[in-house]
Amino acid sequence: MTAPVTWTAEDTEEVDCCLCGVRGRLVHDLAPFGVVRCPRCGLVFVSPRLRPEALQRLYDDVGYFEGGVYGGGVDGGGVDGGGEDGGGPAVADGRFDPAMLLQRTWTAGRLALLDRVRGRGPDGRLLEVGAGYGLFLDAARQAGWETSGVELSRTGARHARETLGLDVFCGQLADAPLRPGFDVVCAWDTVEHVPDPLDFWRSARSLVADDGVVLFSTPYVSSLPARLLGTRWWTLKPAEHIWHFTPRTHAVLLSRAGLALTQVVRNPLAPANAGRLDSLVGVARPVPL
Repeated sequence: MTAPVTWTAEDTEEVDCCLCGVRGRLVHDLAPFGVVRCPRCGLVFVSPRLRPEALQRLYDDVGYFEGGVYGGGVDGGGVDGGGEDGGGPAVADGRFDPAMLLQRTWTAGRLALLDRVRGRGPDGRLLEVGAGYGLFLDAARQAGWETSGVELSRTGARHARETLGLDVFCGQLADAPLRPGFDVVCAWDTVEHVPDPLDFWRSARSLVADDGVVLFSTPYVSSLPARLLGTRWWTLKPAEHIWHFTPRTHAVLLSRAGLALTQVVRNPLAPANAGRLDSLVGVARPVPL
């Protein structure tokens, strides 16, 4: 197990609200980080936060995915092939691992939700941003989608490409060499990590077809656990979760990027959001340009 990284003030930088361009007011002091709220729009975000180079080190760490949403389904066996970082973790069978069972439940539920909101089955191009190890993307491909992915973690992207044979670009969405016109763009637990959510959704809007659909998931700061637990909220994670949304701030952000939020799933009994007391799944559609 990799020892926890200790971050210092030298690893951080101050940022402004991505919607209003102003500094936030302190909500939680988690030195060297601060959780702040925009005084104009109410968006909650982390400032100071990790600098881009420190954030890349965090996501490239082979221990980043261990014990999290992949549980014991990520082992240290290594990925076949080389690469600048050498070997990395592989996704094991994880058949009876609770975290991997949840992953499969979410994947099946989200693919079913996608079919419902489109009114038909898989038939086109699907892009996943924040593809991780490629588990959802692999399931979508098996369901019949033509898939592409984007993943910042070199470890995750390498596994998706070399072990699962997926088309995954390693880097930020804005830098990915993608052809527009995707029928579906998915971003599962991704937008809370990106440097600028407004730029992120504008990039997504430029890639999704006018009659396409965008699906995403995020923790939300207006959830009951977040409000009750404060700094003990298990999803606070200021090193990596740098934006904290509510359904309202999601709607404002998406509309600014040319997308309309049309559905929000918060029920932890819904397969697409199974067991998640503090997270939501959102559906958005492009606004005609």
